[in-house]
Order: sequence, then structure tokens, then C-alpha cells
Amino acid sequence: MKTIGIGLIGYGFMGRMHTHALKSLSLFYPEADFRARLVHICAHRAEAARDAAEREGWLRCTDDWRAVLDDPEVDAVSICTPNALHEEMALAAVRAGKHIYIDKPLSVDAESAWRIARAVKEAGVIGHMVMNNRFTPAMLRAKALVEEGRIGHLLSAQARYLHSGSIDPGKPIGWKQGAQGGALLDMGSHAVDLIAMLAGWPEAVFCASRTLYPSRPTPSSGMTDALAEDMAVALMRMPGGAIATVEASKIATGSNDDLTIELRGDRGALSWDSMQPNYLNFYDATLPEAPLGGLRGFTAIETVGRYPAPGGGFPPSKNAVGWDRGHIHCYYTFLDCVAHGRPSPCGIEDGARLLSVLDAAKRSAETGRWEDLIRNSESGIRN
Repeated sequence: MKTIGIGLIGYGFMGRMHTHALKSLSLFYPEADFRARLVHICAHRAEAARDAAEREGWLRCTDDWRAVLDDPEVDAVSICTPNALHEEMALAAVRAGKHIYIDKPLSVDAESAWRIARAVKEAGVIGHMVMNNRFTPAMLRAKALVEEGRIGHLLSAQARYLHSGSIDPGKPIGWKQGAQGGALLDMGSHAVDLIAMLAGWPEAVFCASRTLYPSRPTPSSGMTDALAEDMAVALMRMPGGAIATVEASKIATGSNDDLTIELRGDRGALSWDSMQPNYLNFYDATLPEAPLGGLRGFTAIETVGRYPAPGGGFPPSKNAVGWDRGHIHCYYTFLDCVAHGRPSPCGIEDGARLLSVLDAAKRSAETGRWEDLIRNSESGIRN
């Protein structure tokens, strides 16, 4: 059985999530022909790194991320740091010959993201962007339905990702509300990515955004006006003429972690709500109308925990899925590609394309104009 040594850089919320996913793989995929080995963890403080290593079973720990890359037993590196640090760490990891598993967004802008994508391609390593929502059973089933032609020609698409954590004007900001963050990068990335996965990459985007307050408190008891947007709404022109809408907001009163997506075509439609994650709703427009409705109408497909083998056995496939399950399958997919030398289905180039869309949306919010995109290009982000 192949053993893949893992290094992890950054042990905040997402670092803990990556560790949870890695430690869960042997339980959820007992028949996999590879295993992950927790080799080297880096945290900002040496004390935090030692605590994580002792508690979670990492073999070595450090507060110097370069030590992780210098470790010959590390084959693949998780990068779980703030966005502005991604490029330097990713490029160094690639130069060290490591495969990379990098949290979204890939970087802070498209130019930086494409540098990472080119480096990954030139080095011949495997890069995977963490897009956990792609790897829920419902979204995997949605992709299969689209590829089977069950939706037909796309007419429209909508995706919304809503939080309410930035409504309080007295709450100190985190780095995600500063220049390297914002609702578009943090949540719009997930919404745009799901539309791209199911319907292709947009050709042009028009966006409006809002920053709720002119200034906010900082963790050090000061105030700052260097704030990113709290919400954004974008229109996207899709291949074939469909219009997609994306909303990302951290000031959506009453929301928790609400991600929804809808696709409507000339043969069918589908919808999914992350707060009701076990069912994908599908409408087959090819069924005939009939008295009392016949069989026409939305069907709730019970995707639940029905991953294909070697997943889906633990817990039983009829058990409800949770938010972390998509992360676990996302990490499994990456390591399966590493173990068998296959390109990732959620590769670094997708991450760079995504940043191209988000950059165009930000430009549009500033200019008030539609912004065109260069599709499938590694060299530029605008016409």
C-alpha cells in the first residue's frame, strides 16, 4: 500500500479541518490502496505547533513553514494560511517537488494565481484547490445529470452564499474583511465555482458591491477603513447565452452558512441547498403533462451519503451527510490522484480561472461596466 507523507502549513480553523479530513480517511475509505501519514505540521507559534502535534499525532512540528518543505518524508503539502501567503508558499512547495493541496481562493488575485498554476504545470506535480462543496454527493450527482444531458441547453443559473457575521458594527474584523479578503473571495468563490463546474466558465461579468460601514474596530482596539466588500451581486454571461447570477454576502440577516444553487435548462432543472444537504432536487421537463400532474414535478433525489466505492460504506450510506463530509471526500480525491498519478478534477488551473472571474467582478464593481474574460488563458486576465 502506498503511503503519502503530509505536511501542513497553518493550523487555524482550516488547518484543523484538513487534519480532521486526513485522520478520517482510513475510516471512510478502508479499501483505498493508499494511506496518509501525518508527518510535519507548522503553526504560527511553536507552542501551538507542539500542541497540535501531540494532540493529533503529527510526527514533527515547527513554526518555520520552510522546514515542512525541506522534510524528505513530506510528499504533499496542505496550505491553510491567509490568502496573501499562498503564492510564496505554493511556489516554494512546487520547487521542492511537493504536491499541493491549497485552500481557496488560490491567491489574492488572478496574476498571482496564474503564476502558481504555471509553476505546478512546469514542475509536473499535482495541485488541488480545496472546493469542498464540489465533493458533496448532491453536487457530484448534479454534475452527472448535467453530463448526461438531463438539463439540456442551459437557460439560467443562480448561486447564493450568505452569512450574517459582519452585521455588528462593533465586532473586530478578521483578515477576511481586509484587503486580502471580502465576500467575493471568501464566499463568492464557492458560488462561482459551482456554476463553473456545472455550466462552464463565464465569458463576461457585471457586478455591484457594498461595504456596509466606513470603518470597523480592529483586534488591537483601533479602527480601520481598509475594508473589503461585505456583499456583492454579479451577473455572468455564460457560454451559449445563458445568464447566471451570483450573490455573496456577510450581511444577510437570518442566515448561517447558506449556499444554494439552481440550474434551469430546456430539458430539466436542478436545485440544492447546503442547509438541506441530503437531497438534490431535479425536475424532468421531458415528462408529459397529464391530468392531476402525472409524474411531472421536482423530485428530491436522496443522495444522502451515497458516495461511490471505496466511500459510502462508513457511516452507512443512508445516514445524513454533514459539512465536513465534502472536505473529507475532497482530500480523498486529491490523494487518490497523487497515489495514481492522475490530474486533479479540481486543479490549480481551475483556481486561477476562478480568480480571473473574481478579479473581473471587482473591476466591474469599480467601473460600472461589463468586464470580458479571456477563457482558458494562462497569460492574461482581460482583453
